[in-house]
Parts: sequence; structure tokens; C-alpha cells
Amino acid sequence: MNFINWIRHLYTPATCEELMARELDAARRDLLLAETALDYSESMVLYNNQRIQRLTEALKERLQ
Repeated sequence: MNFINWIRHLYTPATCEELMARELDAARRDLLLAETALDYSESMVLYNNQRIQRLTEALKERLQ
């Protein structure tokens, strides 16, 4: 590809299919980020539930 064709390619509007493919890729990346956040959030919920249970039991033992 020579320089003129490269410049022409830069300024050629994307086709509908190309735009749809880009949006699909963006949606897949967004889904991966959301799933990662979900995994983290679920882990934090589990961690804090276990922490509450452990601290509650330890407090009961100390008060007896």
C-alpha cells in the first residue's frame, strides 16, 4: 500500500459492518470488565460475611 492509498484509507468512512464489529468488540470488553467486577464483589461479600461470623463468635466467647 503506498502512501496515497494509506491516506485515502484513513479518510474513508467505515462501513456499517465495520462499525458494528467495533461496537461488538467494545461490548465484549465491557462484559469482561463487568464480570471481573462481579467476581471481585462476590469475593468481597463472602470475605465480609466470614469476617462478621468470625468476629461475632469471638465476641460471644469473650463475653462468656
